[in-house]
Amino acid sequence: MSQQAQKINAAKGALDLVKNGMCIGLGSGTTVKEFITLLGQRVKKEKLGVCVVCTSYDTRMLAIENGIWVSEPDAIAKMDLAIDGADVVTKTALLKGGGAALTREKIIDYAATEFVVIADESKVKESLSGEVVVEVLPFAVPFIVPALKKYCKNPKLRMSSEKLGPVVTDNGGFIIDCEMDISEKDARKIETELNTIPGVVENGIFTKFSKIIIGTDNGYRTL
Repeated sequence: MSQQAQKINAAKGALDLVKNGMCIGLGSGTTVKEFITLLGQRVKKEKLGVCVVCTSYDTRMLAIENGIWVSEPDAIAKMDLAIDGADVVTKTALLKGGGAALTREKIIDYAATEFVVIADESKVKESLSGEVVVEVLPFAVPFIVPALKKYCKNPKLRMSSEKLGPVVTDNGGFIIDCEMDISEKDARKIETELNTIPGVVENGIFTKFSKIIIGTDNGYRTL
C-alpha cells in the first residue's frame, strides 16, 4: 500500500477517539488533512456535535470546507483532544514545524487533555535527528542565529519558494531551520533551552504527548 493509505489509516485510528460533545485541537499537515476529511464525513453522517480549534489558516479553511464547527481558543472552556502529525517520531519525542505552524501547534497540543500524534511509517525513526524548526521575531534574527550555533553548525533562515524573501508564519514570525541530532535524554532540556534565547517564539521539539498512532498497510498501531 502507499504512504497515502498509511496516513488515512492513522487518521482512522484517531477518529475512533472522537466522541460527541468534544472540543478538538487540529494540527497541520498532510496526515491531519486526512483526519479532517474523515471527521467531516462523520459529522455529516452522525450529526456529531464537536467543535475544533485550528493551528493554521490552512487547517481552518479545510475544517470549514468539511462542515466542521470552528471555534476560537477564548470561546472554549477546555480542549478534550488534540490531533496532530509530526515530521520525525520517536517513542519519547517529536520534531515538528515543516509547515511552519509549530507555535500554534504546540500551544494547542500541550493545552489539550489528550494529545494524540498520527503519522505514517516513514516518520518513525530510531533517533531524533533532522531539522529542528525555530520560530523567531524578525527583528531578532541577527542575534538568534549566532546563539543557535551552540546547538547546530549552520542555522538557516527559511526562504520562501513562492514569494521573495523569508517564509512568514501565521504569527508574523520568521523560521530558522537547525540540523540537529538529539539524544533522548536531552530532548526536553534542549526544548526548554531554545525557548530561553531572547527573540525565540517557539521551537519544534515536542516532548509532551499522550499517544502515537502509526498508520500501517493493514490498519494502524500504537508506537
